[in-house]
Amino acid sequence: MKKTSLFMILVLLFSNIAIATTIENNLYEKESIEIPGYNITLMVIGYKENSVVMCINNNIYLLDKGKSKEIENLKIEPRRVYEDYGKFKITYNCEDCKCNESCSNADCFGGNPINKLSEENQEKIKEDVNEQQEVKSDYKTVRLSIILLLIVLLLLLILLFKKRGK
Repeated sequence: MKKTSLFMILVLLFSNIAIATTIENNLYEKESIEIPGYNITLMVIGYKENSVVMCINNNIYLLDKGKSKEIENLKIEPRRVYEDYGKFKITYNCEDCKCNESCSNADCFGGNPINKLSEENQEKIKEDVNEQQEVKSDYKTVRLSIILLLIVLLLLLILLFKKRGK
């Protein structure tokens, strides 16, 4: 009896895996892919290519590279993220699902889409923006320091040549 019930559980588990369809697809920013029951749009690639903002059936999700997100019959994982596109592994198991108005993703592009994110994701985006601004500020400081160093070296060279001339 125990062996039969264990066998039945294993069959049920593996039958769900066998039904699922997995695809790998490249998506560029603002590009969409439609699969049964879902419209997936890559909205924005995060700073340092560590995350992406996706619109899936008019809902916005922040996905970290290498971590999968499950939404009903859909599992999506950003495998690789580049400057202007990403490679995604998409697994779904609803071949008969149909899209309606919610699949247009039009709501994601109206107004400020960041307001539609959860508070946790909003904080993460704000942190990324602050980090990016700090890097730009650091870059300006380094550039200014190099310019000042070159000016000082130039003045030292001029002074050195004037002393040798006397």
